[in-house]
Amino acid sequence: MVIEQIWDESRDYYLDYQTRIIGELLITPAGSIKRKKGRGVGFLYLHKRKGQKFEDVYLGGENDPAVQRIAEKINHRQRLIRELRSTKGALKLLKAGKMAQALKDFIEPLRKLFIEMEKLGFFEAGIELVGSYCFKVYQSHFGVEWFPLRTLDVDFAIPAPYKGPSADLEAVLKKLGFRQEFRSDGTIFYEGNGLIIEFLQPRKGSGAKGQLVKVKELSTNPIPLPYLNLLLDNKVEVSLRDIGRISLPSMPAFTLHKLLIASLPSRKQKKEKDLIQACAVARKIIMEENLMGEVHGLLKKMPASWRKKINNSALTISNYVADCRVDFSTFLTLP
Repeated sequence: MVIEQIWDESRDYYLDYQTRIIGELLITPAGSIKRKKGRGVGFLYLHKRKGQKFEDVYLGGENDPAVQRIAEKINHRQRLIRELRSTKGALKLLKAGKMAQALKDFIEPLRKLFIEMEKLGFFEAGIELVGSYCFKVYQSHFGVEWFPLRTLDVDFAIPAPYKGPSADLEAVLKKLGFRQEFRSDGTIFYEGNGLIIEFLQPRKGSGAKGQLVKVKELSTNPIPLPYLNLLLDNKVEVSLRDIGRISLPSMPAFTLHKLLIASLPSRKQKKEKDLIQACAVARKIIMEENLMGEVHGLLKKMPASWRKKINNSALTISNYVADCRVDFSTFLTLP
């Protein structure tokens, strides 16, 4: 299965990635940025350890471009340290020889879930696999660079209106070991087997959350998410071993959607993951003329407000992604 194929390569990836992170840390200033305010003006200091104590080294005014570049390098170090810790944890698990059993326990429920959804005709009805597991399929089937993204969420997008076969999702998923849970806003998710299954649908109305949507044919209340039609209207299909064909968003639609939702206040905790995935998929897109053509075609159809949010997210990528290697100013420029 796709996930097994990806994780089979994880040991070599983590070892190589750990080496690259350590190399970058050796040339990046140690410490963290501290901001102090005086007379209505902000000043930045390098907060670092000196012996058994800490000291604050004055860098300059926060609006000074030279000081901003130094601060960016220091903040970059903090991201590298977080990534190094995550990488070391993964390597520890691999070296302990526990991965095989962990994979078996984790993958089998996911395999059964996809098979059941394919049998019920959900993918033919327009339901798409989205989110981080969609990203993993891109890595396996389309040559997107592998990057470790650990997630418990398996997300599916439901078209609105839904015109597919009816099914009681609670009953279907209960047989697979998932229990139905409700959030305070009335939306439903399914938890079990170390996973969380979430169904999403295009958001109706305005405001922070929009209106609660219900899909009576599936006896569920999906999570309303803005811009989701960008994914549902631009899809591809792939065939997974032992499962069959499933539907996914196209890679250009996926990348632009990640940049769009990264601008949402509600995505603050997931912004780094959104931008990491956008960068990884964009690196593949820029290598293929037809995919770049699709990016430009989608941008031309978008409202100006959407394009502005996409560009704003792209400007912040260097604050979240250590090594993006994509010039988004060119990527997002219409010919």
